[in-house]
Amino acid sequence: MTLVDQIRRLEALDVDLASSNEVRGALDDLRRIRGWASKAEAQLTRRAEHLAASHGAVDPTDLLSRSSKGSRRDADKRRRRAETLDSAPSLESELGRGRISDEHVDAMTNAAGRVDDEAQRAELFASEHELAQRAVASTPGQFARHLGRVIDRLGADAGLERSERQRTLASLSHGIDESTGMGFIRADLHPDDYQKVKGRLEAEIVARAKRGDTRDRRRIGADALVDLVCGARAVSTPPPEVSIHIDHRTLVDGLHDQSLCEYVDGTPLPVDTVRRHACTAHLIPIVLDGAGQPLDVGRASRLATPAQRRALRSMYRTCAIDGCECSFDRCEIHHLDDWTERNGPTDLDNLIPLCSYHHHRCHEGRWRLSLEPVDRRLTVTLPDGTHHSSALPDFLAEREARRRTEPPSAA
Repeated sequence: MTLVDQIRRLEALDVDLASSNEVRGALDDLRRIRGWASKAEAQLTRRAEHLAASHGAVDPTDLLSRSSKGSRRDADKRRRRAETLDSAPSLESELGRGRISDEHVDAMTNAAGRVDDEAQRAELFASEHELAQRAVASTPGQFARHLGRVIDRLGADAGLERSERQRTLASLSHGIDESTGMGFIRADLHPDDYQKVKGRLEAEIVARAKRGDTRDRRRIGADALVDLVCGARAVSTPPPEVSIHIDHRTLVDGLHDQSLCEYVDGTPLPVDTVRRHACTAHLIPIVLDGAGQPLDVGRASRLATPAQRRALRSMYRTCAIDGCECSFDRCEIHHLDDWTERNGPTDLDNLIPLCSYHHHRCHEGRWRLSLEPVDRRLTVTLPDGTHHSSALPDFLAEREARRRTEPPSAA
């Protein structure tokens, strides 16, 4: 079906009478049209750059800003996106086909911007065909994390140098917002420190919510921050764990094609930093099978044990429902076979993390969830029988994508 056909089909659609399948098809059409428009905009932006350089035409950023009725900051972002696509034609092709989004391209732009060495930058773009295939198989967040690992492999010391540079960039600023009269605090922290502060705040927010505080999380968090900084008695008990995911081969031998070396939220970190943590941390090993699934984590009566939560965290970065970006630490552990109604056990193969919204959909909304025992592929079906989604856990999906797009080098 051509782009014109898709536009005509959208124009002919009566949105008020559309069925679930028609809505889904229309959204697919829109994705394809948006991709085509983004590709065309990038090509026109590069043409505007050429005209400005050779004929003294209007500044491309100004042209983009005025044509879109947007800000110069957004226009500059689109200019950088066009530059990235010029160096990565495979990405541009997939964008035009609607198989990736502008966010994938922005991830590539941001990754390239973190590479100072020109030779390494050229090496990054030399693999743009493989990166495009990886982008097609990934969400923008997964693609960004993959690019972080690629950059770390480009230079053995690149990650460590970045970590040391980040340490010098840490800063704190505060003031009064003139428009609201509210005080603000901004802290730019080294990733190590950010993980500790974020974990401490998250633990306090969760503890206060469990004790009956029903306010918005942001309001609870603001009060928690003030109390923690000012020395008030915290509700939560011990400081939370800072979890790091690294495979044994990387820890022992260094980076390789299938390396995993990152904080639990996907932020990459240097192997040497992990080794430093390993010297001082209380290590909790999680035994994995050949498919990367955790084993030997025990059993509890009603609530998931700490070992089971660690095991689930090793597979899920976010809520288990496909497309939900709610972080694991803000999720509740859900029994697929309900504990009270169906005597479901608190075994690992009966547990998944769900955000509060999706947890309610599964109980009050009667969504039906089924989990494949072999690979933990979760299939979600709505009460009317409509298929909602089917997906692997974040980490298992990323490992599978690495196996597909980065076959191990022959020994």
